[in-house]
Amino acid sequence: MNIMFSGILLLLMLFTAGGCEKSSKVGDVSAPDLKIGRMKVSIWPEYDTEGVLVVYEGKFYDRERFPAKAAFVLPKGVRDLTDACSLSPKGEHFCQLYEVSQRGGRSEVLLKLPYPDFFIDFQYNPLSGSEKREFKYAVSSKYPIELLEVNIQQPLRSSEFNITPASSKESEDKGFRYLHYTYEGLPQGKEIQFNISYKKQDARPSVDIKSASMANSGTSGSNRGYMIFLAGGILLLILLGYYRYSVNRKKE
Repeated sequence: MNIMFSGILLLLMLFTAGGCEKSSKVGDVSAPDLKIGRMKVSIWPEYDTEGVLVVYEGKFYDRERFPAKAAFVLPKGVRDLTDACSLSPKGEHFCQLYEVSQRGGRSEVLLKLPYPDFFIDFQYNPLSGSEKREFKYAVSSKYPIELLEVNIQQPLRSSEFNITPASSKESEDKGFRYLHYTYEGLPQGKEIQFNISYKKQDARPSVDIKSASMANSGTSGSNRGYMIFLAGGILLLILLGYYRYSVNRKKE
């Protein structure tokens, strides 16, 4: 019975492996004296929606102080995040519960990070419906940052793409143009504002992420399902063999 119970537990672990782990309720106090070693902010207007995709990812410097609560600054009005994750040393994403509060002219998200590496992304829409698009994004942190990297992506089918301040580095990848910014030794609360403008005649996003995700998830999902089915079948055969062995021994 103990072996059969262990087998059932193993099957449950196989079927739930790879999912995000949720934390308990966050609470209301973050550690104000933490320090971020490196942080990357990606600002991608009209990437997979009609709004702006923003991604925060980075590493806290004080790695030995985790698990810890941390707070991040968001644009005003943002209430929901797409992902709020802590990354393990193996790169696994552990999703966390979070709390968003409105503070003056901005929003703040508070979450508990089991590991010092973080990944947060969200969508919001500051864009108008006219051909001329423009918005401002202020990058700010509640903690000092040793190295901040910002990349801003130009939407496909857009023209007259301008950003203030000007960028000294550009790159291209898969048809997208990126403008890059690097800042060192930023103090806590320092705000860097980017004024972004461009022209775009249509309201379609650059990529149809839903179709791409369905195609990708169909392939990976079927492979994962096959592996789980195969592992479960092997385990059941082992359990049946043990059961028959036990019955035969009792008959003897």
